Amino acid sequence: MKQSVEHIFPAQSTQNWATAATSELEKGSRLEDLRIRKEGLEWNPYYSATDVESWEAARLPASLENFGGARCWINMPRVLVNDASQANAQALEHLQNGADGIVFDLPNEFEDARKLLEGIEMPYSATHFFVSGKSERFLASLHAFADEKFAKESINTNLYWKGDPDFSQVVKLRKQTNFRGAGVLVANKETAADQLATALQEAVARVERLKELGLSAEDATSHLSFSLQLGNDFFLEAVKLRVLRALWNAVLVAYQVKALKPLFIHAVSNAQVNTAFQPHGNLIKETYAAMAAIMGGCDGLTLEPEDYTNSTMIRMARNTSSVLREESFFSLVADPLAGSYLVEQLTKELADETWKKFQLLSKI
Repeated sequence: MKQSVEHIFPAQSTQNWATAATSELEKGSRLEDLRIRKEGLEWNPYYSATDVESWEAARLPASLENFGGARCWINMPRVLVNDASQANAQALEHLQNGADGIVFDLPNEFEDARKLLEGIEMPYSATHFFVSGKSERFLASLHAFADEKFAKESINTNLYWKGDPDFSQVVKLRKQTNFRGAGVLVANKETAADQLATALQEAVARVERLKELGLSAEDATSHLSFSLQLGNDFFLEAVKLRVLRALWNAVLVAYQVKALKPLFIHAVSNAQVNTAFQPHGNLIKETYAAMAAIMGGCDGLTLEPEDYTNSTMIRMARNTSSVLREESFFSLVADPLAGSYLVEQLTKELADETWKKFQLLSKI
């Protein structure tokens, strides 16, 4: 008689695992000691299907982009702008060698968008900017350049504000399908929940300021995006991105609006130099961080080289993203972490803690 699959592979439970794990513990050790505690969160070393409820709101949608696969992200090297012509040459070098876009880090009171962007096809290459509060002339220059060069095309441009944002020019820019002018640079905090709650509170404050300048709630929320730095904890960093997207959608529900375009999350892996892993130790960190960001749902990814004056390190940082897409096939599955019991549980726990802190901040 043919045996059933259930007979050959009997169903397991967390209790089965706990019994086996307890038998393997050293004398004096407790099962409780295996729990992982980090940044105000706690999770078990093992989960089964009976422990976790799937949270559909955290599911990552398939990408709407045609070129990048179901899990599409934009490979966006950072260009530090001191001289406009030099920065333009660096940007073109990146775009001609595998990058999909550029993040320009602008100095205070930078003005010349035309010289900076000459030769860059903005409808096809994402051009994002880290800007200061004193950017009125630059935004006017950007507006004039885009209207002259790409009057009938949509540009993919985000502004991330390094200081207090000045939205007076943002609301004057012609309406663009892919223009987001109120991007939040997510500050590092003591815990992941504090970090995300503060980012959401800042985003809501920016929506309210845009509404005061005459935009509807729908138009104002469409201007938001987030840029955050990646740490070294794979699961926590991936989960942070999932939670940020899900809770921003909850904010949209509170505003009773539908998103005019999907939320854009930009993830940055800052260079990490550790003598124990040299040479090229940063390659390990940036690859690890990139994997977490991609599987967590980032839309743009910036991997910083150890040394901005070293052409080899610059190329390695740029190409890491391409290797993960073209050779490791990270782009083929929309939500590769869906169904992971640990990820599902951690997502729900971080979301609950973040939402509580966000509500407290909203009352202040």
